[in-house]
Amino acid sequence: FSLWEAVCCRQRSSRESAEIERARPGIPSTRQLSDYNVVPAGADSPDALIIGAGIVGCSIARAFASAGYRTLGIDSRPAPGYGSTSHSSAIIRPFYSHVVSCAVAHASRSRWLQWRQFLGAKPGEVLAEYREAGGLILFMAGQEASLTDNLSAMDEVGVDYEVLDLAALQRVLTGLSLHRYGPACRPDEPRFGKPVAGVLGGAIRIAAAGHVNDPQLAAHNLHTSATAHGATFLFGTRVTAIRQRAGHVVGVELEDGRCIDAPVVINAAGPHSAVINRMAGIVDRMTITTRPQRHEVAYVRRPPALRGIELGFLADVDSGFYARSDGADLVIGSTDPECDSPHIVDPDDDDQSLTDQWTLQVMRAAQRFPELPIENTARGTVGLYDVSDDWVPIYDKSPLAGFYLAIGTSGNQFKNAPLIGDIMLAIVEQARLGRDHDQDPATILLPGLNRTIDLSFYSRLRKVHATRSVLA
Repeated sequence: FSLWEAVCCRQRSSRESAEIERARPGIPSTRQLSDYNVVPAGADSPDALIIGAGIVGCSIARAFASAGYRTLGIDSRPAPGYGSTSHSSAIIRPFYSHVVSCAVAHASRSRWLQWRQFLGAKPGEVLAEYREAGGLILFMAGQEASLTDNLSAMDEVGVDYEVLDLAALQRVLTGLSLHRYGPACRPDEPRFGKPVAGVLGGAIRIAAAGHVNDPQLAAHNLHTSATAHGATFLFGTRVTAIRQRAGHVVGVELEDGRCIDAPVVINAAGPHSAVINRMAGIVDRMTITTRPQRHEVAYVRRPPALRGIELGFLADVDSGFYARSDGADLVIGSTDPECDSPHIVDPDDDDQSLTDQWTLQVMRAAQRFPELPIENTARGTVGLYDVSDDWVPIYDKSPLAGFYLAIGTSGNQFKNAPLIGDIMLAIVEQARLGRDHDQDPATILLPGLNRTIDLSFYSRLRKVHATRSVLA
C-alpha cells in the first residue's frame, strides 16, 4: 500500500467541518454581541475611518486613537476578529527571506511578550497568550544553501538561531522520518507517500518563536485597548461605496444608505480588500494585487513523538506542511506547494466544509511523523487569506488621496499585528506633513531593535518580491 491507499481504506464517518470548541472567557456570548454596536455621538465624522475590524483593523484603530485621532472602525461581522482572524494559526516567527519582514516580525514579538503592558489592559482582563516554545524549520541534506537569505536576514536583525544536525534534531524530535518526499505532490501521483532519493539534513531552531493560543481573543484585546483610547466601532454593516471628490476620498456610504465623512479611509478589509479597492477605482493603478484564497487547517491528535512537547511551530517545505501544538492536538496547515492550485473564492464564501485538502495535509504531515493518527472524522477550520502576488502585504497610500491600504496580509501577518497600526500611522502622518510616500518613502523606528526601516518595502507599486510560499 502507498500511504494514500492506506488512508483511503479507512472508514471516514464525516468530512464536514468540526470547528474546535475552546473555552473563550474573554469573548462575548451571542447575547452580548449587540453591545459592540453602541457608537457614541460624534462618530459620524471621524478623523480616520478603518474598513475592517480583524486583528489588522483593530491594531490600526488602537494606534490612531492613541495618537489622538477620532477613529471609527466598520466591519460587516458582529464583533472584532470574527472573520479570517479567527481562523489564523497565529504563528509568531522571525523566519523570513527579507530583512524588513524579519525585523518587523522580531520587533512585534517583543510586544507579544509584553502583551498586557502593551495593551494597557486592566487587572483581571482575559488576554490571549503568546507561548514562546520555539520553532523548527526542517531542511534536506544538500539544501542548506536554499536557506541563505533567511539566515542572513536573521543575522542582520540579531535573531539568535541554531543549526541542528540530524543527530541533534532526532534528540529533539524522536520518531521522525528521515526520508525525503519532496517536492510535494498530489495523491494521484504514483510517488505520493513514497520516499525519494535524499534524506533529512537537520533543522534551524529558533528560540524566539511560538504561537498565540487564541487569535480571535487577541483581536478582541486590541479592540478593547482601542476603545479605551477613544476609538469607536460599527459592526454588522457593510461599506457599499467609497465617496470621493476631486481625486480625494471624502468618506464612505453604508448599505443602509448612511454616509460617513472622513478625510482618511483605510482599507483593512482582509479578503474583501479587492472589493473595496474596486469601489475606490484604484485596482488598475497598482502593481501588486490581492485575492481571497481559501485555506483549510487540520486538527489531529499529536503523534507519540510530540506528546509532552510544546511545539511552537514546525515547517517542512519538503513535505509541504507546517504544524504547531494546540493542547493535545497538532494543528496542520499547508505551505502552499506549487502542485496545489490556489483555491480562489468569493470573499463572502462562508463554506466551512473540510474537503480532501484536509486529508492531503494530514497525510503530508504523516510522511514526516509516521505514527501520526489519521482520524476518521475531519476536524479543523476553514478561512480565507487575503493573498498578495508575493505573499508580502501592502501597507501603503493609494492613488486616491486620503485612501490607504493595509491589505494582502497573506496568512502570515497575524504575528505583526502589534506593529501594523504603527506602520500605517507613520505612513498617514508623514503624508499629512506633505511627504510623498511614493517618491520619499515613510520610515519607522522599530521598538526594541533600534532599527529604522523603509516602508516602501510594502509598496503597492513594488516589483514582486522573491518569496517561495506563505512562509515568505
